[in-house]
Amino acid sequence: MNRITVVDDQVESKISSKISFQVNPSHSEFEIAELTIQIEKSCSLELFFTSQAKKWKIFIEPKEGVKASIFCYQNLENGKIQYSFQIPKNSTVQFYKFQEIASTREMVDAHLMGEGASIYYYLKDISKEKESLDYYIYHDAPKTVSDIHNNIVTTKKGKVTLQVSTFIPKAMSGCIANQNNRIINLSDKKSEIRPNLYIEEYDVSASHSAFIGRFKEEELFYLMSRGIPELEASRLLLKGFLLSDISDKKMRKKIEQSTKNEWR
Repeated sequence: MNRITVVDDQVESKISSKISFQVNPSHSEFEIAELTIQIEKSCSLELFFTSQAKKWKIFIEPKEGVKASIFCYQNLENGKIQYSFQIPKNSTVQFYKFQEIASTREMVDAHLMGEGASIYYYLKDISKEKESLDYYIYHDAPKTVSDIHNNIVTTKKGKVTLQVSTFIPKAMSGCIANQNNRIINLSDKKSEIRPNLYIEEYDVSASHSAFIGRFKEEELFYLMSRGIPELEASRLLLKGFLLSDISDKKMRKKIEQSTKNEWR
């Protein structure tokens, strides 16, 4: 599989001719480093991102008609990052991201620029300190699709503010927009979800859901009634919550290992 690894300001890669990228590094703590990834043909990509107290902007730009699956592993500390997707006609980006966060601010903006453009975004997040996530999804053409799934677990001092805003202007008919935002709160801090749909066209399908809380007592009771200890039952529910929608074996293994380390 194609792979790009970022550690602070250092970028390494092992990619085929289907992908090209360009790096504009920062030269001070006040500058924003940029990584532009252009996907020429349909393929998969692994993106490993580790950084401390840095600012990054990641541009992801598939060509027309490309179908791209991106598996992102992110570990930030006191940093800021922005992902910008520019998706043209008949192109699809499936973006799967797993992160273990210690205080960060993150923004995602996605522009669906031509008919048939679509983005499927799946976040699996173990949040340990203060975290702010802002998503802006723009349906800039008719018959475009956005499907956003955020599964977040807060632990230790984890506190998440999640805002997801989807925009469908007038005349952008036939669009489909979905948001599914869930936070399992295991810390004593207060998290918040702000789901927004700004719809100016009638001929669309748009929905959102938001949940903050803990697992239902009957779910734990069912597992414990089968002889599973409470701690192990909680870990199984958390693992299932974070693994939902993930079929890639490598990402599943990483998530499973993290749940074992976090909830022993």
